[in-house]
Amino acid sequence: MEIIIENPSKPKKLLFWFRSRYDVRHCYEGNTTRVAAGAAAFFSMLAMAVAVIGMPTGLGTVLDMIIFLVANGALLSIVTFIFTYIFSLLYLPLPRRLLAVWFYNSVQSFIILHITELGVWMSLGLSLLYANIAVIASIGVAALMQMKLKWLFKVSIASAAAIMIVTLAIISDWPTPAPHPIRSGTVAKLSSSIVKGMAADPSLQGEYNVKTFSYGSGLDKHRTIFGNDTDVISSSVDATEYITDWSRLKTLFWRFDEHDLPINGRVWVPEGKGPFPLVLIAHGNHLMEYFSDDGYEYLGQLLASRGMIAVSVDANFMNFSVWSKIPNDDMKMRAWLLLKHLQHIQGMDSGHIANNPLQGAVDWSNIALVGHSRGGQAVAMAADKKKWFADDNSLASLDNVTIQSVVAIAPTDKRVDEKSANLENVNYLTLQGARDADVNVFYGDRQYNRVTFDERSERFKASIYIGDANHSQFNEDWGSNDERLPGGLFLNKEGMLTPKNQRQIAKVYISAFLEATLHQKSEYKALFQDYRSGEEFLPHTTYMGRYEGADFVAIERFERINTNILSTSASNMVKKEKEPLKDRDNNSKGTDGLVLQWDKAPASFEMNLSNGLSNRLGDVSNGSIVFSMANMEWHLLRTYNEEKKLKDTENVVNEQGKLTTLPSLPEVEVVINTNSGKEISIVLNEFMPVQSPIYSSFISMGFLEHHIKENKYNEAAEATMHTYIIPIEKFKGVNTTNKTDAIGTNDLMEIKSIKFRFNSNQGKVMIDDIGYLSKGGTYVEYNN
Repeated sequence: MEIIIENPSKPKKLLFWFRSRYDVRHCYEGNTTRVAAGAAAFFSMLAMAVAVIGMPTGLGTVLDMIIFLVANGALLSIVTFIFTYIFSLLYLPLPRRLLAVWFYNSVQSFIILHITELGVWMSLGLSLLYANIAVIASIGVAALMQMKLKWLFKVSIASAAAIMIVTLAIISDWPTPAPHPIRSGTVAKLSSSIVKGMAADPSLQGEYNVKTFSYGSGLDKHRTIFGNDTDVISSSVDATEYITDWSRLKTLFWRFDEHDLPINGRVWVPEGKGPFPLVLIAHGNHLMEYFSDDGYEYLGQLLASRGMIAVSVDANFMNFSVWSKIPNDDMKMRAWLLLKHLQHIQGMDSGHIANNPLQGAVDWSNIALVGHSRGGQAVAMAADKKKWFADDNSLASLDNVTIQSVVAIAPTDKRVDEKSANLENVNYLTLQGARDADVNVFYGDRQYNRVTFDERSERFKASIYIGDANHSQFNEDWGSNDERLPGGLFLNKEGMLTPKNQRQIAKVYISAFLEATLHQKSEYKALFQDYRSGEEFLPHTTYMGRYEGADFVAIERFERINTNILSTSASNMVKKEKEPLKDRDNNSKGTDGLVLQWDKAPASFEMNLSNGLSNRLGDVSNGSIVFSMANMEWHLLRTYNEEKKLKDTENVVNEQGKLTTLPSLPEVEVVINTNSGKEISIVLNEFMPVQSPIYSSFISMGFLEHHIKENKYNEAAEATMHTYIIPIEKFKGVNTTNKTDAIGTNDLMEIKSIKFRFNSNQGKVMIDDIGYLSKGGTYVEYNN
């Protein structure tokens, strides 16, 4: 009998092949690789846990963790199952489950890092590194678990391995931030002995007891202080004229939309008889779900104790969320909300809102606005409200409100509707940390240059650049990371100011500024003219400051043709050009200065003044010479490298061909010549030496510094001006005729020239705002 064997059809063969490949998908696995796959999954959970902190939903950290870790575990299981099968179909002779987990870890960490703006290639490299470390560590753990040893020995071996890895990292100094250039020569020390310290510490609590309360909608679902526990009910405001893009997810979170934005504020009031100056404090952009308005209690308590009403304004609903993004026109809205808060306080002060602690308490001729980050720009916009809100009739009640002072902490400075704030006759202070990894450009400098005064005004402006201060620590609730996780893990925190010290600096400067401008305590101006006046109560770090009062008489600003200057001359200068002062991003700060570069000493730049200017200055013997200077030495490294003109054989060149040895700091002598033949001079090293630029390394892994966030951290330093106010009495006079040291009263009325002499071998600086302060314009007291 003939047996007929039926050949299976092609579909059946294919189905049989798929089934057979499924059955053998784990054929290359043993106990070790199977356990290793499970251990590697832990690294996926760890990465997700870190990412979850940086993308809160508002449900709370614990619930966020549960939701995302469960979802991640489910997705990991599905992906591992699918790719294990795919790898079997491809006949990969590897432990496929472990390979699938490696693939998942790689893709997951790449997505997380890419969202953090590390860039495609850096995200790819770091994600592969993380996934490989996960596999190696997991195999090690799995192998250890398979050993026939007691658990105590296994734990001991694992602990020893961990200690060894940490020890090696410490010994090798890894990770290492980008190194700063090395300086040749010695550095002149700043001496505080010539300056008398201020008697009063402005950071100390004042004489008033402080009462706190809140006003708000009474409907807030997340904070009882603006919900059921609010003290004064406020009316909501309709922002539909400005906001056209409001996410439904924001409405879901807050339970309101752009039609009824709440007016919520935390208030600190001095107990006593008013009226008192009013200070509004505006926070900046932070993750919406992590509230920001309570982070300035340290300022509110201090200012209220010193006789000022302080209000922290809630604008959290205008902040960024990973899920609901940020509303359009948020900068304009932040300024508008500040104005609406002023109107609400008007209602409380006038008694239109009954039973509130502010009735009759506010001095409406004495208002200050303090802002941080985007809030720092918003306060300037609010002070220049007509530029954006001239047609908003709802703000008419504010026409008689006088904003005397504006403080901007690490502000932004974006053009809004193609316009920027210009402040006229408003006192202005800006603070910026040199280690600010969020707003790493000193935008406050640009606003500083857009502040002007009438000559008869007593107002002033100041800027303070603070070494080792970052962005977030000015707010008590923002932590120490300037980037949300996981990006914050890469930030360099080595040598950074402690949160307490950074906020101490804010307390000192902001309190002193408001005492000077709202309480007319002019003695506090000394702190802004020379930080050494407050050295006893300022934390140790580098300070660079600019100062200009309405009483400043300009001799040369380098902005336009100046008839006050008859002629100029230079000696041994490689470069003498008027240029814009530029920030880290190579954008103008809104002012020009004179760049001077020399390559041998002595070099000099001299200005010959007109007779008309001498007559206008009058008797200057009791006044002060003023100028601002920025040390731009790091430009030499780049210029000398590019042009290959390295004449100094002692300079060291690194592997990339860049000069790594800085020249010695500029040794500057200011010389004044008179028509009567006298010459008086002062050596800055004996008064206030030119400081080194502040070099910052933002990233803990130095190799990342120039490759992430679209080269945001490419420049280690920013050109920052420092103002020198030098009393004429501090100059040393030499009479070339009769060799006496006396300075005649009339001599300085006949100033012939002002010369800057550079006695160091090599350097580059920018000078600007050369001028004069009459007697009484200098508040710093000097020792003899």
